[in-house]
Amino acid sequence: MAVQKVADASSFRTSELNTRGPVPPAAVPGFRHFLGTPAPSQRFRVFGIDPLEVPSHHAKLRGLMHRLSRRMDAAIKWPPHQTRSAEYWENPFIPSGYTYLLQFIAHDLVHSAIPLSVAGGLGRGTTNARRTPLRLETLYGSGPVGSPHIYALDAPSDDRRTKLRLGRMRWKENEPATGCPFRDIARTPAENVTGIDRSIKGVRVALTEALVADPRNDDHAVMSQLTALFALLHNGLVDIIRRREGNAGPNGQFGAAYKRFLCARGALTAIYHNIIRNDLMRRVIHPTIYASYCGPAPHFIDRLASADGPAIGDWEIPFEFSHGAFRFGHAMVRPEYQINDLSLHDLNNTLEKSSVNDPANMPLDETWMVQWSRFFEINGSTPNFSRRIGPHLSDGLGNDQIFPAFDETERVGLLYRDLLGASLAGMWSVDALIAEIGSRRPHFIAMSRLLADRAYRVDQLREWFVSAQAYGSLTDEDIETLSNDPPLPFFILFEAMQQADGLQLGLLGSIIVSEVIFGALASDPRSALGGSLADQLDLVSREFYLTNVLQDIPEISNMAQLVELTTEIAELQQAVPAFL
Repeated sequence: MAVQKVADASSFRTSELNTRGPVPPAAVPGFRHFLGTPAPSQRFRVFGIDPLEVPSHHAKLRGLMHRLSRRMDAAIKWPPHQTRSAEYWENPFIPSGYTYLLQFIAHDLVHSAIPLSVAGGLGRGTTNARRTPLRLETLYGSGPVGSPHIYALDAPSDDRRTKLRLGRMRWKENEPATGCPFRDIARTPAENVTGIDRSIKGVRVALTEALVADPRNDDHAVMSQLTALFALLHNGLVDIIRRREGNAGPNGQFGAAYKRFLCARGALTAIYHNIIRNDLMRRVIHPTIYASYCGPAPHFIDRLASADGPAIGDWEIPFEFSHGAFRFGHAMVRPEYQINDLSLHDLNNTLEKSSVNDPANMPLDETWMVQWSRFFEINGSTPNFSRRIGPHLSDGLGNDQIFPAFDETERVGLLYRDLLGASLAGMWSVDALIAEIGSRRPHFIAMSRLLADRAYRVDQLREWFVSAQAYGSLTDEDIETLSNDPPLPFFILFEAMQQADGLQLGLLGSIIVSEVIFGALASDPRSALGGSLADQLDLVSREFYLTNVLQDIPEISNMAQLVELTTEIAELQQAVPAFL
C-alpha cells in the first residue's frame, strides 16, 4: 500500500515527546510546503483556530479527527461497473500490485524517525532523511560500502559485494525436489541482551532482523516480496554486465565491482523511472493532468519542483504531498489477497507477516510467495484489483496490533494517524490551495465544478457528512467546520470519489502528485532527457564501459514487463510456487 508507515513508534505517547511550543511550518529539515509556505490566514484550521498557533487546542483537534475517521468507517455506495468481473468496490483499471509500488515509492521519497501524528507536532524526529528523490535509496541504502549488511559476496573467489542479499523461502510442508530458491528478503536471528527470545524452542529460531536498507520494506509480506522482486532484477542485471565486461585482474577487481554495481543501479533506476512515468502515473492521474506533465519538459507551477530548482542534496518534499495527497494509496488496499495458486490471505494476516511481528515464522513460506500475475496484468491474467479511491479504508488498516492507539482518543488504525498528522503540519487549507493553483493555472481549476465553485464544494461535503452522520457522532458544528475547511488527505479521497468514481485521482490530487513525482523525475538528468529506455541505458553503460553492456535489455515501460524480464534473467520460469 502506499502506506508510509515508519518504524513502530507506538511506545511513545504524545505527552512524553518534546513538543514545547509550535515549530515554524517551514523549519523541518527535508520538508517544505507546496507552492511556498502558506500565510497564517491560508493554513488549515479547526473550528476557526490554527493548530500550529494554539497547541492547547490540540485536544479538540484530536477529537474532531477521531470523529471524522469514524465517519469514514462507513462503506461507500459506489456506482456499478461496466466490467462484470470486478466487485463494485474494486478498481479494474489499477491492479493491486500498483498499491504496493506506490508504497515503495513513498519509502523512496520520505523517511522520518517518528510519524508526525505520534510526535504530536513538528520538530525532533519528524525530519525527512531523503535528499535524493526516486534514486532507489530505499533499496540500495548507502551502497556496498555504507550498507554492507544488505549486500552479498559475489562469488567464493571474490570478496566484492555488488549483489543485493536475498534469503531462502521456507517450506511449510515438505520441500519439493526442485529445491528452495532465494525468493524472500534476507533475514537473520539476533542476540537479545534483555534475554527475550521469540523462537519456537526446538522447532524454529526467530529471524528478528530483516537485512534490508529500509526496515519499512518489511512492513508486511507483499512489501517484502516486492523488495525481493527489485533485488532479483538488480542481481540479474549484475550478471548481464559481468558477462559482457571482460576479465579484470586481481588489482582491477575493486574497480570492476564498483563500476558493475553503479551500472546495474543506474540501469534499474532508469527502468524504475520509465515505469513510474509511463505506467503508474498514467493509471492514477487524471488524463488531462497526466498529459500536461508526462512529457520531457513539463511546465511546473511549483518552482521548487522544476529542474531549475534546488540542487540534489537540497531537495525537500512538500507536506501537502507526503501528509496530504499521497496518502490516497491507503484507500486502495484490499481486504484480502490471492497471493498465489496455493493461498488466499486476509489483510490482517498479510500485515502481520514481518520479522518484527512474526519472527518465529520467518522466512516466508510457500503460501506467501507472490505469484506476480496475481498482482499485475501479465499475459491476460486477471489480478487482484485495488480498491476504488475514496474516503474509506479496509478494516485491516484498523489493526490494533499494527496501528495501536497512541493518545487519549484511544483511536486505533492508520486512518486517524493520517488525518491527525496532516492537521499538525501547518498545511495549506483546501480553499487557499485551490485559489493559489487557480492564480497560476486557472484552466486546471475551471475544469472542475468541485474546485471552481466553493459554495457547491461546501454543499457536497456537507451532504456527504450528513448522509451517515451517526457513524462518527458528528455534531452540527463538526459538519460545518469540516465542510468549510476539510483536512487535505480526506478531501483528496472525497474528490476522487466525487469526480472520478474512485477510478483515479481528481484534479487537485492529480496536480499535487504530478508536480512532486514528475518534479523528482525532472531532477534526474538522465530521466529529464526523455527518449527511449534503450537510449537511457546506453548513456548509463557508457559512463562506465566503452561498449553498451546493457544493449540486450528490452524496452520496459510497465510492471508486467519488469516481472517478465526478472523471471527470465533470474531463471524463475519453472519456479515452485509459480513466480509468474
